Amino acid sequence: METSPGDQTSPRAQFAHDLAEYRKTAKMTQAALAVRLRCHESLISHIETGRRAPTIDIAEEADRTFGLDGHFVALFTKIAQSPSLGWFARWVEEIEPRAVILQSWDPLLIPGILQTPDYARAIFETTSTPGRVDERVEARTRRIAVFDGPHPPTFIALIDEGVLNRPIGSVDILAAQLRYLLELAQHPRITVQCVPIAAGCAPGMMSAFALARLRDGSEVVSADSVLSGQVTADHEAVARLKQRYDSIRSDAQPKSVTHQAIEDAIRKWTR
Repeated sequence: METSPGDQTSPRAQFAHDLAEYRKTAKMTQAALAVRLRCHESLISHIETGRRAPTIDIAEEADRTFGLDGHFVALFTKIAQSPSLGWFARWVEEIEPRAVILQSWDPLLIPGILQTPDYARAIFETTSTPGRVDERVEARTRRIAVFDGPHPPTFIALIDEGVLNRPIGSVDILAAQLRYLLELAQHPRITVQCVPIAAGCAPGMMSAFALARLRDGSEVVSADSVLSGQVTADHEAVARLKQRYDSIRSDAQPKSVTHQAIEDAIRKWTR
């Protein structure tokens, strides 16, 4: 199949173009392809128009559907290997798309995978060069697509109560972010729990971190700090962060209480 030279510069645009071309060559509708790829028809439309990034599951199923030897997986890898992701690229490319269970703790911000573009932009505008802000925002916000695939993970997000009252960017940006967070919290695979300030939560004051259990049963963690970050499957590191996560979650509020806290914060910031 011939490809458009103009699409060669962007792996994401190339993926969108090629998916549409292979589908049309096979005389398949978007609905028919969605059945083969085990996803919703709207996701196929969004990927082909560039509004959503593909997941590793979509790439693998597309290669199987069209009898290709890793063509779409290779394009997905290029999409995930954005230079703006740095050390975190391995987590986004290899870990999140293959996770069965994801767990995260964030003492200062809404978890990256649940951020709106405006909220993410407000963060990156203070830490990135102007030329890289758009790329970093796109790389962060496209991660939510992991829940659109045929095998979405279960995600448990713990956040500190102070996050609901920290107007990153502006009051309007925070209010919109909280509304989006509340919407995502209704997803059957996403649980958001708030840790009240009154809990103290000393174990969580060190840094944000995330844990993942993969389909093969292995476990991986990522931890971030101002100067460095790492993704590791080291048994000792995994065990230490799992213990810390359990300690933090023991102070977390139930989902219903958390949802009410988010609603209260929305009312506060939209007065």
